[in-house]
Amino acid sequence: MEICLEKNWFVLQDIHDAGEQLHLYNNDDFLTMIGPQMSEWEAIPELKHLQLLFSKTPYWGRELRYFNDAPWWYKNEFFIDDATADCYIITFTNVDYYCKVWLNGVFIGAHEGYSAPFSYTVTPHVKTGCKNRLIVKVWSPWDAKVDQDNQMRRTTDVFRNMVKGTYEHSDTFIPRDVNPVGIYGSVTLKSFRQAWFLAKPEFSYTLSDHLKDAAISFKASVEICGASSVTLHMECIDNYTKDKVFKAACPVSRKDTYLTEDLLKDVNLWSTWDQGTPYTYQIAMWLEDGDGRVLDKYTEITGFRKVEMIRDENQTTFLLNQHQFYVRGTAYFADNYLSAMSLNRYRRDILAIKSCGFNIIRVHVHVDLPAFYELCTEMGIGIMHDSEYNWAHPFTDEFAQRFIQLYLETVDMLKNHPSLLCWICMNEPGLLDTEASATRSHSRSMDVTPGPILYESVCRHDPTRPVIKGSFCADDPDSGDSHNYLGSLRGEATHYSDIYGTFEKLNTEYGFDAPPYGESLIKAPAVYERLRKMMPDIPQIQNYQYQLLKYYTEHYRMQKYTPNSGYVQFLFSDIGPTSYYGLYDWWGIPKKGLNAMLESNMPIGIFLKYRNQIDAVYAVNDFQEDVGLCTAVWHITDSCRNTLGRGESEIYLGKDEKVLIAELGERFGDDVDVFLLLKKGSNIIAHNHYEDIYHMPPHPAGHPARMSHEFGIRLYSS
Repeated sequence: MEICLEKNWFVLQDIHDAGEQLHLYNNDDFLTMIGPQMSEWEAIPELKHLQLLFSKTPYWGRELRYFNDAPWWYKNEFFIDDATADCYIITFTNVDYYCKVWLNGVFIGAHEGYSAPFSYTVTPHVKTGCKNRLIVKVWSPWDAKVDQDNQMRRTTDVFRNMVKGTYEHSDTFIPRDVNPVGIYGSVTLKSFRQAWFLAKPEFSYTLSDHLKDAAISFKASVEICGASSVTLHMECIDNYTKDKVFKAACPVSRKDTYLTEDLLKDVNLWSTWDQGTPYTYQIAMWLEDGDGRVLDKYTEITGFRKVEMIRDENQTTFLLNQHQFYVRGTAYFADNYLSAMSLNRYRRDILAIKSCGFNIIRVHVHVDLPAFYELCTEMGIGIMHDSEYNWAHPFTDEFAQRFIQLYLETVDMLKNHPSLLCWICMNEPGLLDTEASATRSHSRSMDVTPGPILYESVCRHDPTRPVIKGSFCADDPDSGDSHNYLGSLRGEATHYSDIYGTFEKLNTEYGFDAPPYGESLIKAPAVYERLRKMMPDIPQIQNYQYQLLKYYTEHYRMQKYTPNSGYVQFLFSDIGPTSYYGLYDWWGIPKKGLNAMLESNMPIGIFLKYRNQIDAVYAVNDFQEDVGLCTAVWHITDSCRNTLGRGESEIYLGKDEKVLIAELGERFGDDVDVFLLLKKGSNIIAHNHYEDIYHMPPHPAGHPARMSHEFGIRLYSS
């Protein structure tokens, strides 16, 4: 039996944090008395972050700070009729961030985190045939300490004491006053008879050297009550054919851990959509009594694949199923509030990501809901997964131990998803380390704590995937990727064309923040009013975002494996009405920057290398199949379409290959447009165009130096 505790919740904010002293978990008769100054219970319609339930503007504004100034209490009262159960387990999927739990006045336990489910066995405390009272205290506090007390650098140097990336990243990413708090997801109470799983069962595999066969392993820890006759069943089903490719059963007679191993021959491999087929299997493990009744059941979707990374001074290259794998990625952070997400919103986003040609999503400094990972596996989108370690955190052993424990919970929760290809232990560690900058020493987080032990722990915990120790640390042998914001966050004095002639092994961040069009911003009137002066400039700012993304993306693609092995554009969609890095705004309306990816990010492309002159034309094929013999055409004109140069070349474009079509090395005047075609027979398989190539738009004035901290928005020159 399962009771879903989704409705009938009440909350109150404990403004003086006196609820525990007043024993609120036992009774609430005192709430309306004059003395304690307590709030009253208020019904809520659903379990979501409290800002979404109570604030008219949950994405910006100083009034949001009170949500985190004091803890909140939740109450749910429910009945249980079943008096025959042997065990009751209560499970919370998501509580943000700290919590304590009481059932019928008895303290059950405490938890830290926001993304990993947690459970308590509550059998002795459940009352059958009468009302049960579940009480939960929840809080997500603000941080006070700033590195070296440098208040001018609070945005970057505040010591984030919680392991969550969704707060105090207030450089126009997460607004200053947004710090999600509350119970979301689901709360369930399950009852069991005779036998049940003590923990989540585990399925694992090891592929043979030729990747044809898989040594599979089923592992389950079982609790048995009494002398029950119970059987553990295990199954593997091909999701495409629905064939049962493996089936086994064994009797279980006592509390123990049971292990079954076998060899599965001729497996089909999971791959990203552009490298093959995202082939999956369903794994099922269940306990059954002597009469064939299912007592407890676990299922998961798996896929057989091998992912590796080659890292040295010359390359940072992914291998997927023993083939080089060129990364065309985008960073993703769906919403400031994860509880605002749904299956359909995730499906919309991932379909759009795939239609843009991306094969990788970098989940940026947060953990998404389960539906996201399931959809990525289904649609063949790979995942690089950040931890929540981002910029400044306490440099203490206590924090390191907390952080590692919580991150390993994330690893355990997500490691069964075949789409997850790589863990990232820390994002930009030491980038803003004031002590390291002052002493010219290495980053404390990379070299002292928590970096070394964190990296070692994740590698040991999940040896099936590559691990990046510190994203942005291009020369670190355990990292190897770079971030590049020339022409963007590196300052108004820089321009995107500054990357001409540079080389990067693997770039996992580049981009530019451009506000949405006024038609979207008007839906957030206060934000619209603050940006009203710059409304005429938005098309030009969006055009700069488009030009930057196109120039960067093609720069990397024309260096395919020489040395570049891929890139991750930042960011796919705006995470709220005030954060503007996305190709799409928060309302789902595309910006001009989207066109850059549609033109330059597809698996087959034709590109122009240029800056002060036209250097060369390249063709690229990222598929694992030959394109074959094709014809490349280039047409160079002025703005009146007078021909300045024209040519064509027959080339052979092999699988996963880059081909230099032509070296031109000419300027062709000052007013120059270029049109490129790649044809196979009469079919155009790729095309591209460039307008007025020598007159590149200037870096927008005022970017990125000024912002409104209350709104969390970039101001540019307004």
